[in-house]
Amino acid sequence: MMNIGKLDRRIDIESWTYLANAQGEKVATYSVFHSAFAHVQKAGGNEREEGQKETATNKVKFKIRFFAGIDETMRIVYNSIYYDILEIQELGREGLWITAERKN
Repeated sequence: MMNIGKLDRRIDIESWTYLANAQGEKVATYSVFHSAFAHVQKAGGNEREEGQKETATNKVKFKIRFFAGIDETMRIVYNSIYYDILEIQELGREGLWITAERKN
């Protein structure tokens, strides 16, 4: 059973949306797919070299109530920081554990 009291952090889950710009061209942008309260837990991180520069990553797990349609092409916004979704674990129809990564 999910402890609702621990879902005390507000997050937005964003998905790609295509809008027309002033010239009528389609432009890809993120828009809010779902807003939720979450339990936030640090899940580690590491540093690696990408394109001749050090890149640090921080993994975070977000536990939310179940919501259909969330997938790995989306991202999470928490405290004005963007996290790429890496993995989604379904906890029955009760909730989801979403593992996401912040790139510094």
